[in-house]
Amino acid sequence: MGKLSDGHWVAFSAIPLVSLTIWGVLAGQLLRTQLRTRDKNRILMAAGLIGIAAGLTLSLITPIIRRISTISFVILTGGFCFLALALSYWLIDILKVRIGVKFFVIIGMNPLFICLFAQTGGVEWFRHIAQPFCQCLFGWAGQRSAYLVTSLAILALLWLLCYRLYRRKIFIRV
Repeated sequence: MGKLSDGHWVAFSAIPLVSLTIWGVLAGQLLRTQLRTRDKNRILMAAGLIGIAAGLTLSLITPIIRRISTISFVILTGGFCFLALALSYWLIDILKVRIGVKFFVIIGMNPLFICLFAQTGGVEWFRHIAQPFCQCLFGWAGQRSAYLVTSLAILALLWLLCYRLYRRKIFIRV
């Protein structure tokens, strides 16, 4: 594209990262099948463990580098994603745990909005709002603590924005 991004990310890293999206589609298709819930969860856990093992094994040949999305990085993170999905599926669909689920439902109903908002400067806008307050109130605890509180405040603002859209039934869909 003729230039580096602000974070010096390389453009061709999008190609390997597409595989994570494809794996997400495959996981979604698995969850839509008529298999028993426990069988679905076992498949997700097995895929996750295989992905982690394969990613770590490949790291002996190709290092795990996030910035350029090496194959070992993509397979390792795909494995962790499958394990996270298996854990979520086990808690929510098998054990029927409902505490805190609404928090994730509200964000999950508008993922395109969150992505677009974050990529078009919305997070920076929220940072400019939250950072002075967080630095003033938590600067005494050190720079890292103030930064952590600022990040949590930005997350809270993003969630509140999603909550407002959720309450008004405003969803961006393709």
